[in-house]
Amino acid sequence: MSKLSINLADYGVNGDGYGSGNQQDVDALNKALSAGSITGRETTNMSDASGSPLKVESLDKTLKHITFRESDIRLWKDIPKKPAYNTVEEYNQQTSYGEDRGGFNSEGELPEEEDSIYVRRAQLVKYLGVTKSVTHQMTLVNTMVGSIIERTIKDGTLWILRKLDKSLYFGDEKKIPLEFNGFLAQQEQSDAWANYDSYINSDNVIDCRGVSLSEEHIESGANAIVNSYGLATQLYASPSVLSGFVKQFYGNKFIMPNSPAVTDGVMGQRVREFDSQFGPIGLNQDVFFQKHPAKTAGGDPSSDKAPSAPTVAAVSVEAGAAGSKFAAADAGSVFYAVSAINRYGESALVAATPAVVLVATGAADITITDGGGVNKATAYRIYRTAVGGTVTSQFYPLFEVSLDDVARGLNGAAVGKIRDLNYFLPNTDQAMLVQFDNEVEQA
Repeated sequence: MSKLSINLADYGVNGDGYGSGNQQDVDALNKALSAGSITGRETTNMSDASGSPLKVESLDKTLKHITFRESDIRLWKDIPKKPAYNTVEEYNQQTSYGEDRGGFNSEGELPEEEDSIYVRRAQLVKYLGVTKSVTHQMTLVNTMVGSIIERTIKDGTLWILRKLDKSLYFGDEKKIPLEFNGFLAQQEQSDAWANYDSYINSDNVIDCRGVSLSEEHIESGANAIVNSYGLATQLYASPSVLSGFVKQFYGNKFIMPNSPAVTDGVMGQRVREFDSQFGPIGLNQDVFFQKHPAKTAGGDPSSDKAPSAPTVAAVSVEAGAAGSKFAAADAGSVFYAVSAINRYGESALVAATPAVVLVATGAADITITDGGGVNKATAYRIYRTAVGGTVTSQFYPLFEVSLDDVARGLNGAAVGKIRDLNYFLPNTDQAMLVQFDNEVEQA
């Protein structure tokens, strides 16, 4: 039988004499050295700490992790990788074998000519790194992690991998010029769309409008890829998105009474794959495919090199805005807030006051003025509260806009304004369905 407790024998005490004694023994005990409840290092220069100065620190030899691990990095591990031999990497796309027209001919007639279409694309090579430092004295100190240099190198590598994994989704050189373009930016900026509105409303974007990801949504995405001559193979999403997907099966789960899982008291369900009409699709959770966390107004910038906070004027509401996705359920009083971002970090969050009352089929126009500073802003992040929120409520990130978006006016807004058409809802996340293939890129 395994040991059930720690007793005096573990401390080299046999226990003889315990449980019996007299007043003389009690008086002697009062004069005895006591360990106390402070550590030895807290007794420096103290003369009344009894036996505490003699205590040796007792430190658990296991390093406790409360941050991410290498196993949390998913997309970077899965994505095919090729070496780059130039600062500009080019690739060719074949977009057509010729127009789908005609083709049938009379006897002896020369068929009509059709040309294949090839497009040369290019992406700039970007550079990612981090500096970690260890003093010479620190290398001589005994630590619980072994070589502090090796540990620091590992920590720096994980820092880079986190940034890489997140940027594979959200990287956008229009907003942070030194970033490479991630999957979303490459798709949004494709010349397949006349403008951003046509992209948002295309078959390539399955808008769940705040409800949990469902089988129908994945099937629709797989169908859109098939119609573009691809084949969906993997879906990546934040943990909350996949958790919401799995919860839909709890009420409909068929339980075999005598199965080993039920016998052992194992309940719940883990869904690792979705079998679409066009083939199996792997379901992958990635903690770095979730939006930035919600914030409250004010606070400190994330870096001392972050840009100065912008100035935000009162938000105006436009009724009957073209392309609006505001429905009756989205109507109500909300607050907006804006932060400035650059390659170093994010400024403090500035709330726009007073509250605005959103209306169905309407829009909200936000006026942003640069806050200046030494390290200039290269983009802005737009936040909004839930309906009924106050200026002290949580603000949820909606989307980011470049300086050019503000200068020319976004989504039909006037120059210097950003228009929110409710393309993105507060407190929601997204998923990405892709085909992994070196010769075919579909998403």
